[in-house]
Amino acid sequence: MFKDRLRQLRKTRSGLTQAKMAKYLGIAKTTYASYEQGNRMPDIEIQKELADYFNVSLDYLHGRPNDLEALSMKQIRVASRINEDFTEYQLSEIITFIEFIKNRPE
Repeated sequence: MFKDRLRQLRKTRSGLTQAKMAKYLGIAKTTYASYEQGNRMPDIEIQKELADYFNVSLDYLHGRPNDLEALSMKQIRVASRINEDFTEYQLSEIITFIEFIKNRPE
């Protein structure tokens, strides 16, 4: 799954080649190509650089769904109502209330 996600992410960026990614990471093109072919697994530091570059989590790189894929439509609607207009205190209160609702018997 890692190799598939890596290739997919690279191909979503117009003009981003294996050679350009290898240069960015400071590795040989053949080394990078072997990651996409599934012949080698990059060390954790390279994996972190890849995740940062593509703005995804390590979990996503390893095949787990990203946060939005894991949410239901109801959850997305609730989450979309929470924005930067809330203070830190208000956000803390929202989380406390959610935990209260989640833990109370039906």
